[in-house]
Amino acid sequence: MFRNFYKKILITAGLTALIGEVYFYPFGTGFRFTAGVIAISFLTLYFKEIPETILIPFSGVIVFMFRVFLSTILRDTPLIHAINLHYPSFFFYLTYGLILKFAKIRLLLRYPVNFISVMALADICSNMVELCIRHEMNLVYIRNVLTPVIGVGLIRSIITFSFYWLIERYKLIILNEEHQKRYSELLELLSELKAELFYMKKSTNDLENAMKEGYELYQQLNGQLNENEISTLRKKALNLAKDIHEIKKCYLRISSGFMQLMPEEKKEGMAMSAILSIIRTNTERWMNTKGIKAELRIYLERDLIITKYFTLFSILNNLLNNALDALEKQKNGIIEIKLCVINDQYIKLMVFDNGQGINPKDLPYIFEPGFSTKFMEDGSISTGLGLTHVKNLLEEMDGKITVKSYPGKGTKFEILIPLHKRFTKIFDTRGTTYEVQVDGRR
Repeated sequence: MFRNFYKKILITAGLTALIGEVYFYPFGTGFRFTAGVIAISFLTLYFKEIPETILIPFSGVIVFMFRVFLSTILRDTPLIHAINLHYPSFFFYLTYGLILKFAKIRLLLRYPVNFISVMALADICSNMVELCIRHEMNLVYIRNVLTPVIGVGLIRSIITFSFYWLIERYKLIILNEEHQKRYSELLELLSELKAELFYMKKSTNDLENAMKEGYELYQQLNGQLNENEISTLRKKALNLAKDIHEIKKCYLRISSGFMQLMPEEKKEGMAMSAILSIIRTNTERWMNTKGIKAELRIYLERDLIITKYFTLFSILNNLLNNALDALEKQKNGIIEIKLCVINDQYIKLMVFDNGQGINPKDLPYIFEPGFSTKFMEDGSISTGLGLTHVKNLLEEMDGKITVKSYPGKGTKFEILIPLHKRFTKIFDTRGTTYEVQVDGRR
């Protein structure tokens, strides 16, 4: 901690001394205006944990020593003369640090006018102190000194504030971009977890049915077989029911864990425009990762606020993944997403790509579980559950999906979701309220 503290002081002092060599002599004497004051002012604001009365006077000592060194080594100035020439500059920094500390300059950053005024006043007063020590403040001479000192003080203060403000704005933009990126990744992850949770719930129902059938088989086995065979089959059926029951309990425990880990969608929902914005960001990042050159076009006729937006994320992500797969070898790919409301009765969502298309022979099977024409990097075939999952989600919403594809020209998926007056609300930003069934209740 202390090591870092002293490191920051040395960095500030070194930069101030070096940048201070950008200077000019306004009055033809040993007094100079330097850019080092801008550097020390900015770094004083940046290193908030270091007191002004330590940082600035110490930098003044280093500036004094650095100037004496340059004068004696590079300009062959006698040491005593160099000290007498440069020691007044230390009192500039000492006065500057004391005034900024007394004025609590760091607290004035929220008030630009006050900040610039106080910093300019500190600059002017410190220059006056240095001029007094140099004996350059007689009544005749002060008329020629005052205007340049005030002007330079204002200019340096404005530059300091402007530079600090620009840095802070840049940091804020970077933080916002990073936050948006993380938020997009989180929503994508949660939508995928929702998809897995959907299948786990479905598997739980399948296991429940299999368990019942196994137990019924155990009860229904009768004397058509000999006693030993019946006994063996009854034991097998009972063991099957027991095993399935154990698997079901594991599924339920995992499902419960998922539900605890995953936050519920916000009650106020998310605007469709915001969903599509996140989808665009994720898709463009994925295209950059895979080196896919394609243009993503999004058309939104009416903005809606979707309460169950994870479901919509899952649907769009799966359809866009298929579109990207179709454009991997395409040079000028196009993906279009269009959303509109038809007669206040349906939401119509269309996803189009101008990729390689789907073989007509494969079209009847693309929504079947396990069907896939895609091979992974290791040569294994894809699971083929993406479009199946889309279809299952839409069936839960009383919706439907259709596909048209022409080899070599592209593929278009069209989705229709009915706007019911029951179940989950969808708010039209124009004031109309709709509801879409997404929770599987009948």
